[in-house]
Amino acid sequence: MAEKAGPVQALPTPVQATPLHGSKQPQNQQAFDLLLKIEADARRAETVGELVFLIANETLRLTRARQVFTFAAKGSRQRVAAVSAIGKVERDSPRIRWMEGVVRALERDAGLNGKREFVLPAYCPPDDEEHKSFPYRFLVWLPFKLRDGHVFAGMLLAREVPWNEGDLVVAARLAETYGHAWAALTGERRLKRRFRLKPWLAVGAVAAIAAGFYPVPLTVLSPAEVTPIEPRIVAAPLDGVIDAIMVDPNANVQEGQLLLRMSDTALRNELAVAEQDVKVAEAKLKQVSQGAVADPRVRGELAVTRTELSLATAKRDYAADLLQRSKVTAPASGVVIFTDKRDWIGRPVSTGERIMEIADPLKVQIRIDVPVADAVAVTSGARVRAFLDSDPLRPIAAHVRSASYEAQLVEGNVLAYRVYASIDESRADLRLGIRGTAQVFGEKVPLAYYLFRRPIAAIRQRLGL
Repeated sequence: MAEKAGPVQALPTPVQATPLHGSKQPQNQQAFDLLLKIEADARRAETVGELVFLIANETLRLTRARQVFTFAAKGSRQRVAAVSAIGKVERDSPRIRWMEGVVRALERDAGLNGKREFVLPAYCPPDDEEHKSFPYRFLVWLPFKLRDGHVFAGMLLAREVPWNEGDLVVAARLAETYGHAWAALTGERRLKRRFRLKPWLAVGAVAAIAAGFYPVPLTVLSPAEVTPIEPRIVAAPLDGVIDAIMVDPNANVQEGQLLLRMSDTALRNELAVAEQDVKVAEAKLKQVSQGAVADPRVRGELAVTRTELSLATAKRDYAADLLQRSKVTAPASGVVIFTDKRDWIGRPVSTGERIMEIADPLKVQIRIDVPVADAVAVTSGARVRAFLDSDPLRPIAAHVRSASYEAQLVEGNVLAYRVYASIDESRADLRLGIRGTAQVFGEKVPLAYYLFRRPIAAIRQRLGL
């Protein structure tokens, strides 16, 4: 305000003989000084925000407009960036949205490349009620252009009386100054890049959208391991303690070969006692049989002694069978699979507890643990590619043979579905226990769903959208 008052005080007192000319000259000088000041302030603005605020508020002082809307291109549309006498533009305000709609209609019907003067309700929808409450009927659009004529912004001036030529000339000069200052702050290339969609970008966007609908198989990567097909289970034959294991892990064994021996001290003692009971029962039966010939009363005890001998014989046979079962032999030829001898020797086991497996090394399959978080719809016969850690350059082709219905805890306390895949081509270098990663192919889905499946699942699980 000090700069505005300075020139006015410095003006000489008008001559009384020519009052009209003497009063008009100071007004013209004041307006000229104000124009130079606004242009200087516009070029001294350090940011686009400062310049936008200056356009919305300082333009009123010269053009005699009652309200100024500053627009900036956002994409393909002009958006209100500032309004005179308003510190912050509310994007959801009905007045702001209505004014942007008027400018869109003006662009569609007449274009925004030049000065456009109109009177409301021009460029308003037929059912629009907002213009009835807007107090300023006479509007003019002034674009901000680059040197090649590209419109990147503009201002809309409104007042309640028609526009005269003098005010429009001043407004047009200010629009040129504002456009030059804006382009100097931002750079012409950035303004063109920001507000113009290049043809190759449009083609690329269309191609990307079209590619999003291209069907691709839904895949998942999961841990995999080479396991035997239908291995023979070696379980504990009775309750007891493992005394010794005769074979090493991954050793080749033959059918009938001794695998392990359980502690048999109690079993041997029970067998010895049972054999003595049999001998006692036999002696008693012999005595009763001889006495029954001479004494008819002894004949009644003959059936009882025979039953006692049968019972003693059964106990002896049972004890002998238990002693025989304490020595576990291989049910079939193959490779014996278990962890370590030290994990089992001296360990008490229960009847039926799994101790080891015997597998045919030529009959193998791939076991895949698909985590629940990455589970896809896997059907029987689905394609699988396994990349083993020992030979990652040669993937193994396989097909899904079966998949578990319910998830279960696997190594690492991970809830996963067990999937078994049959190998298409037999390979001699596939050793049991080799681990790697398997890629399981599910049903076909659009490429966009394939790329954004996990983010979509995470958003829905966390936000419920």
